[in-house]
Amino acid sequence: MSNGEALIALMEQDLEIARAEKALDELPEKRAVLQLRKRLREIEAVRDKAAAYCHKIDAMIARSADDAASIQTKIDAEQAKVLSGEVTNPKELQNLTRELDSLKRRKDAIEYEELGMMEKAEAGKAQLDKVAAALAEGAAKEAALIDEFKAKGGELQTEIVRLRESREKLAQQLPAGLRAQYESLRESKHGIAVGMLKGDLCSACRTQIPAHEAQALHAGPEVAECPNCRRILIVGKDAS
Repeated sequence: MSNGEALIALMEQDLEIARAEKALDELPEKRAVLQLRKRLREIEAVRDKAAAYCHKIDAMIARSADDAASIQTKIDAEQAKVLSGEVTNPKELQNLTRELDSLKRRKDAIEYEELGMMEKAEAGKAQLDKVAAALAEGAAKEAALIDEFKAKGGELQTEIVRLRESREKLAQQLPAGLRAQYESLRESKHGIAVGMLKGDLCSACRTQIPAHEAQALHAGPEVAECPNCRRILIVGKDAS
């Protein structure tokens, strides 16, 4: 196989690979997986916010319980003074009673607020459970979709592997410099790196080449360059 024939075969192989990859990429199952993953990320964001909220509420409940316990310690101490009989002054006893009443009111208020926070914590944890269930359901659905994608895309993937192996064998037949030129043009020319000279027309850019330049190309080597698009131009007998 000549360099020109190898270049044409290589480009055709690359185009076939591109078509197969596009078909694989456009499988409905793949789009469904990507859409589901986007939704799962949104649910995970809700979960993270709910978890942070629950953590904050739990910390507030813990502080409230500590405050209530601290006040209860003071209540116990004041009650012990009253019951001990050590305090006999009526005015001092009255002050102790007022202090006890104040402490109990503070403790009651803290415990009331704590009950409200506990209700919020319960609602937050229920939300977390709901989100966890949605994530588990989504993960199961994702696994099923991936299995479907593998089943439907498996044949395409096998074909892509075969094409790539064949493509590499073709590429290795080219001289290093020509192969590098081809790869560079393939990147910059949207996959069409090679054209064939058909009379005075480049098959890649579809531009007519001036007659004297076309004649010079036909008289020259098999592998040349299109003067218009700068792609590799094959001017062998089969291309003329």
